[in-house]
Order: sequence, then structure tokens, then C-alpha cells
Amino acid sequence: MTRRPSPTARRTPPLALALAAALAPLPLSPAVVLGGETPALLTVEPAEVRLDGSRDEAQLIVTGYFDDGSVRDLTAVAEFTSPGAPVVEVYPGGLIRPASAGQARVVARVGTAEAAAAVTVERAGVEHARRFEVEVQPALTKAGCNQGACHGTPTGKEGFRLSLRGFDPDLDHATLSREVGSRRVNPFDPESSLVLLKGTGAVAHEGGRRFGPDDPTYRILRDWIAEGLAAEPEGLPVPTRLEVLPGDRVLDAPAESQQLAARLHFEDGTVRDVTRLARYESSDATVATIGPGGMARKAGTGEATVLVNFGSLVATTRLVFREPVDGLAWTDPPNANFIDEHLSSKLELLRIPPSRSCDDATFLRRAHLDLIGLPPTPGEIRAFLADDRPDRRALVIDGLLGRPEYVDFWAMKWADRLGCNQRFTGHKGAYSYYRWIRDQVAANIPFDEFARAIVTADGPNYVNPPASFYRRIRDPEEAVETVSQVFLGLRLRCARCHNHVADRWTQDDYYGMAAFFSQVRYKNGPQFFETYDKEETVYLQPDREIRQPRTGRVMAPKPLGAPAVALERDEDRREALADWITAPENPFFARAAVNRIWFHLMGRGIVDPVDDLRASNPPISEGLMDALADDFASHGFDVKRTIRLICASRAYQRSAEPNAFNADDDRYFSRATVALLPAEVLLDAISQAAGVDEQLGHLPPGTRAVEVPDGEFSHPFLRTFGRPSRSEACECERERDSTLEQALQLVGGRTVHEKVAEEDNRIGRLMASGAGDEAIVEELFLATVCRPPSDEESALVTPRLAEATDQADRRRVAEDLLWSLLNHPEFLFRH
Repeated sequence: MTRRPSPTARRTPPLALALAAALAPLPLSPAVVLGGETPALLTVEPAEVRLDGSRDEAQLIVTGYFDDGSVRDLTAVAEFTSPGAPVVEVYPGGLIRPASAGQARVVARVGTAEAAAAVTVERAGVEHARRFEVEVQPALTKAGCNQGACHGTPTGKEGFRLSLRGFDPDLDHATLSREVGSRRVNPFDPESSLVLLKGTGAVAHEGGRRFGPDDPTYRILRDWIAEGLAAEPEGLPVPTRLEVLPGDRVLDAPAESQQLAARLHFEDGTVRDVTRLARYESSDATVATIGPGGMARKAGTGEATVLVNFGSLVATTRLVFREPVDGLAWTDPPNANFIDEHLSSKLELLRIPPSRSCDDATFLRRAHLDLIGLPPTPGEIRAFLADDRPDRRALVIDGLLGRPEYVDFWAMKWADRLGCNQRFTGHKGAYSYYRWIRDQVAANIPFDEFARAIVTADGPNYVNPPASFYRRIRDPEEAVETVSQVFLGLRLRCARCHNHVADRWTQDDYYGMAAFFSQVRYKNGPQFFETYDKEETVYLQPDREIRQPRTGRVMAPKPLGAPAVALERDEDRREALADWITAPENPFFARAAVNRIWFHLMGRGIVDPVDDLRASNPPISEGLMDALADDFASHGFDVKRTIRLICASRAYQRSAEPNAFNADDDRYFSRATVALLPAEVLLDAISQAAGVDEQLGHLPPGTRAVEVPDGEFSHPFLRTFGRPSRSEACECERERDSTLEQALQLVGGRTVHEKVAEEDNRIGRLMASGAGDEAIVEELFLATVCRPPSDEESALVTPRLAEATDQADRRRVAEDLLWSLLNHPEFLFRH
């Protein structure tokens, strides 16, 4: 390895040394990369390159296509030449820089295969001044100087404050050019500038060494300082899009790496290579890691999405690293609908054969739990297992979608997210709000109409229940964050204070959305009983505006990624927002909705977390997400239709048991997800299995836990198992992790104990009916784990009942069996 010179010994190393040390990837053996083969076809990307000025550069990518169908990146091992006049300088690893004005071909050769890129060089002798926003700020971001843990904090570090990842150019320019005299930056002696000395480690720096004198960051900062610390010139073309090459790629062994290239597109159509200045992040470091200069290296097999950032622009590419799998012979599994087609394609790509279909008893229990929040009864299980109709599973799905318990269960899900809690809505408001939500689910109101009614709600919240949505939200900022997360699947809170660090949304985008809610106001409603039970009226106050806190500019209402909306003074801005949100072509609404439905049925989202759709958190299958969203929008945003489609798929009906190839898969739905039952479902299931209803406070006898309308309702069992208080828009509010307190509640808690010991419970009624030992055992198994006992289980338990000396002893044995089944994972988990 070349030893880099000390910054004090050599301020500006020769260009060749700089490029060799900082830009060339680690050497790879051609034998390893080629696997002893010669590519059948070689390509170079980009095929055409334009370089402007002596400081411009471009990264080439060489790809080999082999006879076995495999694709490999050969950039690191290719031999580059440029015949003819020296128009460009070509360096190992595919970097090219201008030498003289003109046109040239850069030829890449691997073995006997070759390919070329056409290069045009303009103004080769001109050193264009460094641009502050296009070079200086990205260089600081690349070095990590403006990260949240460094100088990008609101208060800065050691008196030096930068905007987080360069979102505020004016602040950063003032901080660098005007503070601390000539110590921080010295145009008369650029190398003595403190920002360079600390960055290179020549002067003690708490953040350590961030770059070397041979690094592009050093050169850009030094040049900018020497040129007089100029701000970004006005009138120059601004960046509009970031592109990453080579796009999605599947790399088979022996491929170990992939060179990436980042290209910045400007509004005038010009393109600039920013490979060395862009930031790279891998979604899965166990699959791929990203090194300097955009070199992705294999860390394991699987799929990883690489997020590339430059300023507020984002681009992604997916890399799949594969190896042969011993014993795998792919056979196409049957597909029930387009869901299976997309997932099967992904699983075949990743070489993950799916598990077999689950048995009938497992399907019946899963469908009941997912659709109505209750396990099937023993009678329903017996009837289904005796049914030999080929479409019996589809008939079960249709039947469950028509039951009132479906309405109760799915109304609970929306009551969770929409803030149905008397702490916000008032006591009476919580009940009226819940009833309104339930009525919408019962009528299968199209989801776009449901969303519109909530977003545009106003008036007294007891009279117009959807207005309760705004009672949890007290300012425009909370409104934009809640509406975006619930209906668009976007978490925008990060952009309230600065540009989003993991997505493309800026502060201007955030406050453009907030402007839709700037006129929303509150006053006491006509119904007022006590402090904890007062009605509020949501109304609009025209002429109320919101200002961007950094610039002080009044923000016009502007949907995300769309033009600003021109409205009359007395128009409800939220109506225009609802038009945009619910439009079939909206890029977020349908995707967020189907992803949420998928999450509730499959245990995790196509994008997970379910309400965090962003470029750096891509879906496991873009095709599946798009197909579901398109189907949802084209069929009138019919929630039941989407539920039916998912439940009918082979993917939904797979077994949770892994096969020899998919035990490590927890992302691609090659097997069913195993998850602890939600708090309300678990309590209702225990009550049904034991045959003893739970009395839920003042609510009418027989009320299920999923029907509780108020998030403020307190119950020790429900609290222990993570029932949310409905105070947040995030699905993460519902706790899903197992805890010791939950185990203690099940093993020794009052709830389970009282139901098992209740005299007139299921056991008591069975014994009073004269049921035999085998009948009791079968009934308790059906009522809990929803299947008949196996021969081994029956042989273990039935003799214990037969050996009982009297009815009291027989009951104790039955109670032990019921208690054991209620504590068994097969009962506690959805599988």
C-alpha cells in the first residue's frame, strides 16, 4: 500500500500520486474476477462523455457479459487506452480527466474483448471556479463535517456550526467565509486554513482526520479558498436530477464488486460526474459495503439497495450478489394471482424456494385472526375440515369479510392511527369518532373518500366526528406530519428543521405542505360538560399563513413533488390537498394504503416500516408494490378487494415452517410470518377459548377488546401486551416485542387464572354435558390451537383424565390442559 505523505511535508502531491492513492479501487486479481473466462461481450458506461474544463472528470464502468448468462463488473481489471492525440488522461479504475480540447475514444480491453466510450473535451485549459453549492458543500458533506454528530448540530461544535448536510447554503457560506477572521479560511495562504489543517489531522481535531491532501475534498476546499471564498454565482444552471450507473444489477460468483458512477444532471441538459463527491449508503451491510469512490463490495449473498445522495437529490440502485446453492433445483411454484407472480420472480432471482402451502387448519386459524381478530370456534373448524369443495378457502375469506367482527377488527386498526382517544377528542367525542370509523368500514367506503372526509373535516367534533382527527393535531406542522404518515406513508418530521437526511424532501417541501393547514383553527364547541369532556369546533381562518422558519418566506400551498396550488382567499386549501392525495396518479397514496393492508395481513410491509416509504427504504418488490397499487386505484380504492386478493395468494397461504433454503429469509415472504397476537386479539382469544367473557370496565357485557372505542381505556392485560394509547400516527406505537412482564401475566396473572378456574367456563360446560375424556381433550385443542390433537398428544393427556379419582380431580386435569394450551406458542402466536 502506498504511504500517503504528511500534509506538513507535502501540501499538494503530484496529480498522479493523488489519483493513484485516493481514486483507484483496491486491486483485484483478473483471475478472480474473470473466473478463468473471457467475456462474450464488453460494454462501457456512459457510452458518451463530455468534459468541460481542466477540473472535470468522469468515472467509466466496464461490464462483462459471459456465455453462462452472468454479468460482472470488470472496471478494476480492464486495461484502458486512448488512441491518437492525448485528449484525455486515463487512470486505472476507469477515471478519465481532460488533457486537451478535442474528441477521443477511450477503449477498455479485457482479454480479447473490448469496448469504447466517446469523449468530448471542451475548454481543457480553463480552470472553472469552484462552485460553493455544487462542490464545496458536497465536499464537506462527503467528509462528514456537517453531520448531526459533528458541526451539523444546531449549536455546532467548538464554535463552528454548519447546516446539517448543507441544507442552508447562506449559513454555511457566512460561517466559512466571515467567522474567526482568517484562521478558519485564509485566501492569502490557503494551506494554512484551519478547516484544512484540522480536516487533514495536521492540527488536533476532535473529529479526527476527515480527508488527506490527496483527497478531492481537500483540493476543492483549497481551490475555493484560494479563489476568494465566492458564494454560489447567480444565474448558473442548477441541478435537477441525480443518476447512478449502472442501474440494478445481478452479480453471480465469482463477482465480488461493482463500481458505481454518480452523474448530476442540470436544468440546461448538461451532466457532471460527481462519483467522488456523492455519499453512498447500503441498505444491508451484510450483503454490500460501499467504499471510497463508489466501489460496492460483496459482503454476503442477497440483495442490497445503494442509496446515493448529492445535496437534496437522491438516486438508488439495487445490487444482488448470488452464489450457487447446493441441492437447489428451482421448480416454478403455482401462482394464484399476480401477487404470486411478482413474489415468485423475486424469490427465483434470490434463489429462495418458498415453503409449501399450510394445512387447512392453519389456514383457517390464520384467516380468522387476520380478518376478524378471533380464532375459529371448534364447530367452524370441524365444518371446514369436513368440507371437500376445491374453493373452500376462497369461501372462508368471503364469509369472514362479510361478518360484523371484520368491521370491529379493522375499525380498531384505524381508530389506533386516527387518534381515537378521549384525551384529545373528549369523552363523548371518542365514542362518536369510533362509531363513525366503524360505519365507514362496515360500508366499505372507498378509501379515497374515507381519506378525503378526514383531511377536509371541520365543524363541532361531536356533531361531525371526523373533525376529531384535528383535535390531536394542534398546529400545521403536526398536521402535515400526521397526514403524510397516515395517508402517504411518508415521515416528514426530519424536514421540519432541515432538509431530510434520508429522502429528497426539503424544508421548502415541508412548509409548502404545512401551508395547506395554516388556516385551521379551534374554538370551544356548543357541548361542554366538564374539562375532560368538551367539544371543539374546527374552523378556517382566512389569511393565516405559515412562514419558512429559515428564510422567513410566506409559503404557498404546494403538494410534495408537485407545483404550488393557486387558491382564492376563502377556499379551503385542504380540499385542494385532498384532490392531490386521492388522485389515482398520486405516487404515494395507493402505495401507502396497500402497503398498510399488506402489513396487517402478512406481518410486515412490502416496505417496512410500513409508514416509512422513502428512496432509502425501497420495497422488496417494486413490481408487486406497483401492481397492487394500480389494482387498488383502478378498482375504486376498494379495501375488501385488496384484502381478498392478498388472502387468496399462495404467498399468504404458505406455511411458517422453513424448508432447507429459506430459514434465513425474513424479508421476501417465502414463508409465513410468526408474530405474537396483538393485545386485544389475544385477550379475546383467551376469553373465547375458555368460554368466559372479559368484563371491560363500564362497557356492556360481551364487548370484545377490539371493540373498545377509547385509547385512554386502561386494562392491565391489554397494557402489558402493548395496546396503543392512540396518541401517535405511527404503527410503531403498538408494541410487538415479547417481554418478561407478558410471560408473568400469562403464567401467573389474574386474567388467565380466573378464566381457567371459572366454574361455568368451557370445561365446566363440557363436564356438565357428560362429554367423555377424548371429547374434552379434542374440544380444548380445537378451542385453543384450532386443530385436533395428534395421536401422541392424545395419548399423553387422555389417560390423565381417565385416571382421575373424582370429578374434582378430573376438572383439575382439564384445567391444567387448558392452562398449558393457553400458554403454548401455537396459541399465542399467529403462524
